[in-house]
Order: sequence, then structure tokens, then C-alpha cells
Amino acid sequence: MRDSLRALVLTCAALGALILNCGEARAQAPNGRGDGKPIVTVSYYKIEAGRQDEWLALYKKYHRPIVQYLLDTGAMQSSKLYAAIEHAPGQPWDFAIINTTPPDGRGPPAALARGEIIRKLFPDIDDYARGEKARWALTVDHWDDRLHELDINEEPLSVYYPIVPPRK
Repeated sequence: MRDSLRALVLTCAALGALILNCGEARAQAPNGRGDGKPIVTVSYYKIEAGRQDEWLALYKKYHRPIVQYLLDTGAMQSSKLYAAIEHAPGQPWDFAIINTTPPDGRGPPAALARGEIIRKLFPDIDDYARGEKARWALTVDHWDDRLHELDINEEPLSVYYPIVPPRK
């Protein structure tokens, strides 16, 4: 019995490692492509059925002011909120927010850390915390995808060939 349990644990561990390694093998590093271009982040939110308007009100009150601050200071270039037009069985998201930020290291330096921004915008920090807890309680699932733009005219158009900037 003990040997069977040990074999099962080792098999599960090996299978887990294999699955993790397969995921890494499919990932593609940018290889310098997209350097110097704005970064696009798409945030997806799946909300409890029938509670989307409640989530939107909480987003508008407690999160959007932070985004607006980042837009006003140039730390973010744009932010747009989208809702799905079509609803299909098993649709994984209700809202998508697409943010564009300056390329890494090329935007204005942050005058305030995120916590400082929150305290500046929300003097009643307990109210802010309650509002954000409520918004996340309605969120069934959430994930972010960071994207970099590929230049369709670049030769070769590839994610495998690295881009090496010319030396000065």
C-alpha cells in the first residue's frame, strides 16, 4: 500500500512537471520585436450572471479614477472598456479593458506609487477597500494579456528571428 501511494505521488509529480514544461515550450519570447512601441494590455473580466451593472458601477467609482489619474499623468496613453456584443454558451468574459502604455522605460516617471495614488484619490480608505472587495467578489474570473505590436512590413515577419538594433 505504501509503495503504491509513493508510486502514485511520483507519477503525479512527473506528469505535473511534464505539463509545465510543455507550456513553457510553446511560449515565444519577443526576441526584440515590438521594442520601443507602446504596450497593450487586455484585461478580461467574467462577472456573476445578472450582476454586470453592479460591477460596472463599482468599477466606475473605485477603479476608473485610478486609471484616469494614470491617463492624466501620461503613465497610460489610453484606456477603453468593452462589452461583448454576442453572448455564446460558455463565453469566458463579459468585459474587456484595453489599456495602452508607453514602451517600457519610455514614459514619464511615476510621481506616486499605486498605494499613494489610491490614498490621494480616496481619503476614506475603508470605503475604497469595501468597494474593491465588492467588485472582486462579483468577478468570477479575470486575466490580463500583455501584447506588443508586430510591424507587418518587417522582413522577415517572424517571432523567431531576433531584432538587433544597429549599434551607434
